[in-house]
Amino acid sequence: MLETNKPYVICHMLGSVDGRIKQNIWGFKDHHKYFEETAEKIEADAWLVGRVTMQEFSSKETYSLEGDHDSIPKEDFVAEQKAKTYAVVIDPSGKCFWDTNMVSTEHVIEVLTEKVPSGYLAHLRSKNVSYIFGGREELDLDLVLRKLYSLFGMRTVRIDGGGHVNGSFLEAGLIDEFSLVLAPVADGTIGSPTVFEAAEGYENRKATQFKIKSVDRIYDDFLWIRYLVVKDQETGR
Repeated sequence: MLETNKPYVICHMLGSVDGRIKQNIWGFKDHHKYFEETAEKIEADAWLVGRVTMQEFSSKETYSLEGDHDSIPKEDFVAEQKAKTYAVVIDPSGKCFWDTNMVSTEHVIEVLTEKVPSGYLAHLRSKNVSYIFGGREELDLDLVLRKLYSLFGMRTVRIDGGGHVNGSFLEAGLIDEFSLVLAPVADGTIGSPTVFEAAEGYENRKATQFKIKSVDRIYDDFLWIRYLVVKDQETGR
């Protein structure tokens, strides 16, 4: 039974038949649509990405963090906002800067560790960007999900990558469903990013198993495969 104190997590990715994430050598002119048009069909309260991916949407400016901001507590900050959907970024060290608190129609939520400088919190507050803390030095992703549930009422979160964020949630046993748009291409590039990039040593653990929920042929030769994660009945992972 699904726990009621954290959201249902769906990881959605566009990948090659050998598990790689999109590269320019794939040769698709409109590769964004294969990912985005399918993602739009997945009902979710938020989409979540890593810091590198989110920097495509955040400010290109670097704001000054100087000043006396020691009075700002390392506590979660829920900004006033009218949006009903959210864009969540896993940004432990606070590297993304913001001109606004929105990405398209979604309100931005930064996921931080307590090692971020107080000046960065002042920057987020000045832009009315919400933020939550997921740990002192490292993130506890289970705690992060629980806070997204309790503070923002999220019931479903869609993870849109990249590979390290996907791998972190996979390693923590926090993915409930995997949605894969399988591109009809073999990449073959050694060392290129893969759909799941887990921490070193993860190969010593049991691999995550899936069962098929649905398969659809789309865009002529693409497959959209949705899997449910097979979880241990005792641990729920």
